[in-house]
Amino acid sequence: MELVILLTRTLFFYFLIMLVMHLLLKKKKMSLADLLIAFIVAQLSVVGIDKPSKPLITLLFPIVLFFLLHWVFGPVFRKKDTREEIRKREPEPLKDQPSFKWPAADVEMAAMDPIVINYPIGPLPLLLILDGHVQDDNLNQIGQTRFWLKNEVQKFGVRRFKEVAYCSMDNNGQIFLDKKKN
Repeated sequence: MELVILLTRTLFFYFLIMLVMHLLLKKKKMSLADLLIAFIVAQLSVVGIDKPSKPLITLLFPIVLFFLLHWVFGPVFRKKDTREEIRKREPEPLKDQPSFKWPAADVEMAAMDPIVINYPIGPLPLLLILDGHVQDDNLNQIGQTRFWLKNEVQKFGVRRFKEVAYCSMDNNGQIFLDKKKN
């Protein structure tokens, strides 16, 4: 009997979601508000399927209420000027400068210059301490111990690892440390 109720509710909410989506998608563009209503209906439908002991009317009432509120107040919240209409407009030339248009042939043959990087890109710094916790795997990777790290940290005036927010070492062996704010 419970399986029959579960299947019946599943079919009912499936067709309800499809109906709501059909009504929301009647217009060619779907707004963010339409998507939000679709998600709300879907979530309430999941509750209706998941809790077969709940009466259907207690689940249908919020779905219908959301849909009606969206139908009545949705146009109020939509902007009259859509993005596509903005894109269709021609940009206005600056008043002080004459408008200049590239010939189409020049634009079609344009090519981007390669990006030249004048500095070498090395590996990222190795994290040694994060929020007071020593990263032992990274210490092992560089062949060092907590004792060594403690000595390095003390050079920055820090007595305990818990006082360190962030500590790293770059590929040249330079240590960077940021103390926690008290």
